[in-house]
Amino acid sequence: MPAQPEVIATNAGVRLACTMAGMIGLLAVFFCFVEKESRAIRRFSVQSAALTATHVLLSAVLLLVGSMLGTVPYLGFLVNLICWLMYFAMLVILLVVRVKLMEAAWHGHRFDMPVLEALLERYY
Repeated sequence: MPAQPEVIATNAGVRLACTMAGMIGLLAVFFCFVEKESRAIRRFSVQSAALTATHVLLSAVLLLVGSMLGTVPYLGFLVNLICWLMYFAMLVILLVVRVKLMEAAWHGHRFDMPVLEALLERYY
């Protein structure tokens, strides 16, 4: 029998705010600074902001590597192609994690992000 997920929010307004924070990264950053009462909203906001920051950081690294090594003849095309394929793979992975985050927020369940959870524990 699978274990039931821990419920952290039962109020419909809190669950809606958690889902909106999970969906929109800028709103999540806003909630990180403004929300002081609801730990559920703060938790989902920090997780969504971390996803947004990860997306921006990895995109910048891939763009930088692709543009720097893209000028090398023959090898540059291959490196650029690999960078774009890695970017699309990253987009798919982050989209799946964001949808799982929003689903857990909508149902009021606790969601632990696969890689970033240990780093984010101290922020909520």
